[in-house]
Amino acid sequence: MSSGRANRARLILRLARSHFLIPGILLYILGSLLAWQRGAPIDLMRFVLGYAIFAPAHLSVSFSNDFFDRHADRSAVRTALSGGSGVLVQEPSLAKFAVRFAVGLIVLSLTMTLAFALVYQMPLYFIPFVIFGALLGWFYSAPPLRLAYRGWGEVSTALASGFIMPGMGYLSISGSLDIWFVVLSLPLLCYGLFFILTVETPDEESDRSSGKNGYLVRHGPRRASELSVVATGAGTLLLLFLSVAFPGMEYRFLWPLVPLSILPLGAALIWRSSGPTSRKNITQQVMLNFASMMLFLALADVLLALPIFA
Repeated sequence: MSSGRANRARLILRLARSHFLIPGILLYILGSLLAWQRGAPIDLMRFVLGYAIFAPAHLSVSFSNDFFDRHADRSAVRTALSGGSGVLVQEPSLAKFAVRFAVGLIVLSLTMTLAFALVYQMPLYFIPFVIFGALLGWFYSAPPLRLAYRGWGEVSTALASGFIMPGMGYLSISGSLDIWFVVLSLPLLCYGLFFILTVETPDEESDRSSGKNGYLVRHGPRRASELSVVATGAGTLLLLFLSVAFPGMEYRFLWPLVPLSILPLGAALIWRSSGPTSRKNITQQVMLNFASMMLFLALADVLLALPIFA
């Protein structure tokens, strides 16, 4: 491979920002485990094929967001979790590739969705569910909706992270969405809100200058840290409430997740208690928040899997 092609390949890999696939797969696994918890048959092929639908649609968000945010990203301070990849700022010639590749990934996801629906005789709402999830990621920054620019970025991300991603795992495995899962998604919506507030924090100034109308732009980092405490605290309380208040709906298995939920809550409390901070301290707090969420999800998956596969 020539040096030019090797460099292009490296830039495309940077565009993918593959570390953002980690929360997605943890949430997909969580949804799958919840379906198995409810008694769905353990079918690993179905699990893999369901993720093969989810993964390209999720990956497409990195490429489409970088394309539609490429002008705003010129003034962004990039970190591992914010500011875009910076690739299209460095190499504008890749812009067309990025948006076409994003569309191609969505088409691949929808093609596999149709095949999956036919093979496993999925309900009629399965295909619209996948389409809605893909469009939610696309229109986060794409016109005409541009959700992140109209004050809907936090809502759309919380919905995607708290309902669509685990819901894809649950729906793929169980073959349906039910009220049991909808209720259980409530604490996950809270953690989705914490996640988006975290990754928006380093971008506050560049978002303001580019016209994004997110919560950080409207209310500032102090209010964002307060909302994060409310969101993660609500997540803990909801897990506790569900595990004791609905014996007929069999949420008792959530008990082990209650102490785990102290991880994101603790990170949010540290964020709230910190005063005016430097760029370095903001980056460290963002990494702490992200790590607390990933550890919470990973340990939750392990604890839920133990009784199923023991």
